[in-house]
Amino acid sequence: MLDTHAPNLTESIRVLVHDSDEKHHRIPASATTTKSPRKHQLHPRQVREKRTFRAMFAFGLLLSALELFIVLHYL
Repeated sequence: MLDTHAPNLTESIRVLVHDSDEKHHRIPASATTTKSPRKHQLHPRQVREKRTFRAMFAFGLLLSALELFIVLHYL
């Protein structure tokens, strides 16, 4: 029944999937058979988030060390 309304439906789906893969920078499964060393590039936002996480983590460690020092000092 679909063939009468859209004879090239499978081709249309294939084109849409191909366009979507290009848009999202996906690699087809057939192209992943060869392994090549590829470095993962981080986007600027991810770099900022990583830097923010490290700064907040270091600040948390500093505060916990200060609190531990104060608690142990008064014992």
